[in-house]
Amino acid sequence: METNQLDLQAAVEAAGLGFLWSRLAPHCRLSVRVLTQTAPEVPLPVGCSHLGGLPDLPVAAPWPTWQGRSLSFLAQLNLAELAAFPAAAPLPPAGVLSFFYDALEQPWGYDPADRGRAVVLYHPVGTELAPRPQPADLTTDEYEAFTVVPLTFAPELTLPDLREQDLGIAEEELSEQQWDAYWDIQHRYADGASRVLGHPDTIQGTMRDQCALVMQGLNTGSAEAQQATQQALGISDAQAATWKEQALTEWELLLQLDSYEDEAGMMWGDSGRLYFWIPRTALSAHDFSQVWQVLQCY
Repeated sequence: METNQLDLQAAVEAAGLGFLWSRLAPHCRLSVRVLTQTAPEVPLPVGCSHLGGLPDLPVAAPWPTWQGRSLSFLAQLNLAELAAFPAAAPLPPAGVLSFFYDALEQPWGYDPADRGRAVVLYHPVGTELAPRPQPADLTTDEYEAFTVVPLTFAPELTLPDLREQDLGIAEEELSEQQWDAYWDIQHRYADGASRVLGHPDTIQGTMRDQCALVMQGLNTGSAEAQQATQQALGISDAQAATWKEQALTEWELLLQLDSYEDEAGMMWGDSGRLYFWIPRTALSAHDFSQVWQVLQCY
């Protein structure tokens, strides 16, 4: 599967939105599409990219936990397998990224107190890895342990969400039908959509500003919760607005992970997606401890 600029432009024009293309084109972003494959009957090679199953971890590394409970292993990405794609240039050229999440309670990512309930581990090239058995407190009955699914990758160009402030498209510029038509274009390519970097396929709105505010200690679950935490921390509306504006250029999508109930037994909310975001400065430093996770669903 490969989506390029001509595909996107043709889709936008076919939807009667060709007048927007000159404004959209500069904001389209390359990504690496994640594609699921049929699991082989033999064990996968150590360090290869896959969903579910067992993570390959350093022998001495502890399994990530939150408040004494094991986090679920979601996926690992072999960065050497991604290195051939231009979109992956900000990532280390080799090594392994491992993704863990509190799949039992599935936090949404709007509460600063949820820090630590999603963890991304980076194992640099040369690290000796071995398959790690699942902890006893993770079971498939509660969507906490998942079936192994091998992965391959393909290049993909992604459309921005029209609601992102840096596009400068006001809500009143488009009719309700035109907004719906653009939504349909985005979601035509979003079925089973997991990707590394690029734009997210949003379900419930933009997320960069949410990440920025939560990382400053603000609860973004509602306007009332945000205002209450602002007051408690002595943060002005002007400062919060500055953080939201800075977020447009400071936060990058690291991984979008769709629901794969049939393939892996993964279901996020009601057929939703997990999004792992990272500040650009942390990505440049290959510091994956700064990742923030968001859940959105239908």
